[in-house]
Amino acid sequence: MNLYNNDGYLNIEAIAQHPSWLKVIIGARQIGKTYGTLLYHLRHNVQHILLRRTTEELDMITGAETNPYKVFEPEFKTAIFKAGKFLSINDYDSDGVKLMPARGMVLSLAQIAHIRGFNGSAYESIIFDEFIPEKHVHRFRSEGDALLNAYTTINGNRELQGRPPCRLWLLANSNDINNSILESLNLTDDIIKMRVKGREWTEKDGAIIVQPASSKIAQLRQDTALMKMIDKGGDFYGMAINNEFSYDRNPLVESRSVKGLTPLFSYSPLYAWEGSNIIYMCRLKHSAAPYGTTEWDKEKLRADYLWIIRAYAAGLIRFSDLRLLALFKTLFKIEF
Repeated sequence: MNLYNNDGYLNIEAIAQHPSWLKVIIGARQIGKTYGTLLYHLRHNVQHILLRRTTEELDMITGAETNPYKVFEPEFKTAIFKAGKFLSINDYDSDGVKLMPARGMVLSLAQIAHIRGFNGSAYESIIFDEFIPEKHVHRFRSEGDALLNAYTTINGNRELQGRPPCRLWLLANSNDINNSILESLNLTDDIIKMRVKGREWTEKDGAIIVQPASSKIAQLRQDTALMKMIDKGGDFYGMAINNEFSYDRNPLVESRSVKGLTPLFSYSPLYAWEGSNIIYMCRLKHSAAPYGTTEWDKEKLRADYLWIIRAYAAGLIRFSDLRLLALFKTLFKIEF
């Protein structure tokens, strides 16, 4: 697949044509992730839901100047309008009057959690923009589960009726690999492996994962005023230019021996070992205190080892790799 257009931006047309229901794009800033995806949906008249994490984020994109569809003028005159309790995506005429029918709607992840009886059968795509929040942004608990529930609500029974599944586009900058949405979709390991192998895209179980690393646009942005000034070894530069997960140079991740450590519990693929002043979580198997993957098992594990959250806060836990750190934080519902 040709991942880039001739001008160096992401080739969203090619990604869209890939026969996958889930499209994950994690890349450097301003290489065409959101722009290309929204433009594709306008040009092909695809009914879609633009999804953001919080209602505060919705407020930020509903103004006349912050409307994400404004950049497509004059080819498209499209904006976000109030439609009762919700927001709709509509074209408008030369007088600014909303035209029907709507192209889609705008929702927040928090909003969908409170909707009952929602009929999402008209929508062919969900575009979840900026699904990985920056480190300083507040995260609500179980965002991964919230997305799975939202998708299930919108997708409905269409597959049982012989229709293709609703497509889910996940778009983000490379802010944080410790993300409950990636963990809930079982994609964390795949993303880490792609980076180790230097692959820009891969397929998995009906999904395509794209992590562009050689965008001509990102390379050109190295010469902008801000990028010339800031620390080339810093987190922001790594995320914005090199598509590095900007907060993943994590001191909690290290390789160490389990010699002298005692098996504590296991939640495959996470195996906890305990020492006098350290708890080490790695993939080296043991048979002590295994827990299953049902919700009951998870609740029991959290109840049995409630004290381990304090140990984490005190900096007494180390992890063999980033995926296990992400899994641990998701499992124990830790947001710091």
